Amino acid sequence: MPIVSSVSRLLGAFLFAIVMTPAFAGWDETPEVAWKGYLSDCQGFQQVVNNVQNGVMTTRQAMNRVDSLNHTLYVHRDHLAQANLASPEYARCENVIAQAFEIRNKEEEVLVAELQQQYFKDQAEHQESPEYKRARALGFSDVGGLGKLKELAEDSETDGEDYLKTLMITVDWGCGRHFRAVQYVKPYVIYTAHPDEGNCAIYKGVAVLGGEMVERGDTIDQEAVFQYVGWKKLEGPDGFPIDIRVVKVLK
Repeated sequence: MPIVSSVSRLLGAFLFAIVMTPAFAGWDETPEVAWKGYLSDCQGFQQVVNNVQNGVMTTRQAMNRVDSLNHTLYVHRDHLAQANLASPEYARCENVIAQAFEIRNKEEEVLVAELQQQYFKDQAEHQESPEYKRARALGFSDVGGLGKLKELAEDSETDGEDYLKTLMITVDWGCGRHFRAVQYVKPYVIYTAHPDEGNCAIYKGVAVLGGEMVERGDTIDQEAVFQYVGWKKLEGPDGFPIDIRVVKVLK
């Protein structure tokens, strides 16, 4: 799939994750147990602050550690007794936690900037690639991998079928190169990956229209350029009808 698409989703997923309050399933615990857990978390936050100040821990490591501690902190807070919330120890811990989060949030800004910079770098490199330039020259918006048709359709921000029709499809190195001819259903050749190929054999199959005649077991033409057509109901290798995505070879 396009490098830019995968990097963009990585950035989007990270940005979504960091703005969400931890939504972990809570559990019932007594105020006494919650207080002990809270104080344990507090000690962990204090250790983070001390380690960063002493140079024992990087701010990136601190960010990850704070996120980990924050998972249980929310649960313990919800079960504290009012007497605990009014105690000097709680006030001290909240101050320590705030210090730890200040370190974490500053590092988060650095990380987001790094991800954005990498995104734009990858975007520029992708748009300078021969594959992308060829796709644009043929009138497509981008280039995608044959073995990734399912993922490309699911990951697209637009309607999956419409999105696939905008792409120049090539045989990707990951799964597409494992495709073998399994049946000829005039005028389609059905290709799929062998079960031994693991994940590449799961929901991986395509019917090719307009290609050269091949023998059973032949690999798909790795030099060909395909255009996405859509879904078609064909007779499968076992004789039963199957719904399969169809691509046509660009002449």
